[in-house]
Amino acid sequence: MKLLLLLAGFSFTNSISLRAFNAWYPGDTTSASPTLQTSFRTPFLRYTFTYNDDERSGSYEESITPWIVVSAPTVTTTNATSLMGTSATLNGNANPNGEATTGWFRYSTINPGSCNDSFGTRAPTSGGASLGSGTSPVNYSQTVTGLPPLTTCYYCAIAQNAAGTSFGNVLSFIIPAPPVAQTNAATSVTGTSATLNGSGTPNAAAATGWYRYST
Repeated sequence: MKLLLLLAGFSFTNSISLRAFNAWYPGDTTSASPTLQTSFRTPFLRYTFTYNDDERSGSYEESITPWIVVSAPTVTTTNATSLMGTSATLNGNANPNGEATTGWFRYSTINPGSCNDSFGTRAPTSGGASLGSGTSPVNYSQTVTGLPPLTTCYYCAIAQNAAGTSFGNVLSFIIPAPPVAQTNAATSVTGTSATLNGSGTPNAAAATGWYRYST
């Protein structure tokens, strides 16, 4: 018996039995209920085999579990938060695409150009956030310390599953330092009034300035 598999515009022929064909792919040895398979699985409920031999010809349909098409995660780096002192929280998200996925970050004061898993420092140093095996983006974060104030830090999100490792875009931030204030000489001094003067350096964060005075 010659079997012809018609699948999404592609043809496959071989002199094999239906069950032998099923065994070619992991997960194809059991029947599936007639429910549409979506997301990372091949989106078919039913496979049609056409046969032609010396005795008869026709078609045969059987519902089988589609084989899993494993995809690497889809990763996005998002803005860092909690920038203060010498620490920051790195943020990102990843879609596991149906496979158990782990996420982590890389950061450095040197721009890597593009994200990779060898530049700078890994956060955490091993392992990472468990993101499950769903098909929607999952947020994850990591707080890092010991960062130099007023220096640009570059970072990116990374995630890995059985299909491979994926990288988010490289973003950057600057850890702010306390503002620097300078008092300057008063001007427009009259009998009952004066103009107080000064200057301030915000040091990478929104700053507000004011005065105190006394007799």
